[in-house]
Amino acid sequence: MAMRGDGKGIEELQRATGTKDKVAQRWIDVLLKRADDLHRASPRHSKADIVSEIQTWFNQQPGEKLNPLLNITGLDPSQDTPVGLLHTILLGVMKYIWHFLNTSQWSETDRHLLAIWLQSRDISGLTVPPIRAGYMIQYKNNLIGKHFKTLIQVLIFHVHKICTPEQFTLVKAASDLGVRLWVPEIDDMDYYLEQLKIAVANLLDVFDTVDPLHILVKIKFHLLAHLPDDIRRFGPAIWFVTEIYEAYNGVF
Repeated sequence: MAMRGDGKGIEELQRATGTKDKVAQRWIDVLLKRADDLHRASPRHSKADIVSEIQTWFNQQPGEKLNPLLNITGLDPSQDTPVGLLHTILLGVMKYIWHFLNTSQWSETDRHLLAIWLQSRDISGLTVPPIRAGYMIQYKNNLIGKHFKTLIQVLIFHVHKICTPEQFTLVKAASDLGVRLWVPEIDDMDYYLEQLKIAVANLLDVFDTVDPLHILVKIKFHLLAHLPDDIRRFGPAIWFVTEIYEAYNGVF
């Protein structure tokens, strides 16, 4: 398709398959430009002649033309890459909510009150380290995954008086989704996925009401819709959290 100069067709195919290879994309760009240059230089040449000339040139070029991983039988990157909880939920949805509330709603007084409320929170039964509320408020723009994991569990209990009803519903929808995702086992998969789809839809609906621009510009909201398919295929979402293996990066 690139040799024929069909850039639009390539984009449609990439969108339909969900697969885009950076190695191949480099050559696609080169071939599209070469096809356009040859057509401009020799407009009377047929498309078949141009394709034949480009094919001959392309075969003589050294190096990989395609990511070798795509030649693995049975591998489908768009289906075999599950949605990650850390980057999609904690550093995605929860981070967006936290930033939105801090920039659009809360005053310094509100943040001071929130710090007091969070610090007084009883964390018995929660799998989180002691809440450092003062630190989280002071460095509100530099929080990491563990902070957002705490917030997704406890924020709902402390923001009712410093949020609008719509914003409180947004925090509640995020917490509800988090409760459904951080589970070690699933007894009834069909029922679980039905409830999960409702939770995802509720979150997207509320976010569309509160801050609709995020739905358009943030890809992580689109990824939420793929969570049920990934969980049906791979099991509970916490099973395919890969960040725990980063501790071994130093070995390599």
